[in-house]
Amino acid sequence: MAKRILAGCLAAVILAGLGWYAGFLHSESRAGKEQEKLWQELMSLGERVAAQEQEQAERTAQELSGKEAASTAPDSVVNDTGNHEYYLVEEDGRVTIYRLEGQTLFEYTGITVDSLPEELQGEIAHGKRVSGEKELYDFLENYSS
Repeated sequence: MAKRILAGCLAAVILAGLGWYAGFLHSESRAGKEQEKLWQELMSLGERVAAQEQEQAERTAQELSGKEAASTAPDSVVNDTGNHEYYLVEEDGRVTIYRLEGQTLFEYTGITVDSLPEELQGEIAHGKRVSGEKELYDFLENYSS
């Protein structure tokens, strides 16, 4: 009878060990699948980040090329006295300053067109030409708040 009890206990221990090992194998398999899924998501995320960085680099390159063109082109347009020429125009109710016959933005101002004298409002509506930095800064000094 003791041998049967001992054999039964041994069988129970063996079955418990096999059960634990089967569970271990199952969880190992599941962990491997989950790890593979996470790696795929990580790689996908890496590809998306790389694509976004590439897009940002392209946008930055385009902006820089535009700024280089803007910074070099106005310097070639000067009047007889060697000063740059500027044009004051109205945009969204405010005075905006351009170089190169209204094509290259020089500066946005906070000056509202309504706050200017009527005659000056008319000139700005048609694009007021300002010859040189001194005349431009005199205007800005007189009409800025």
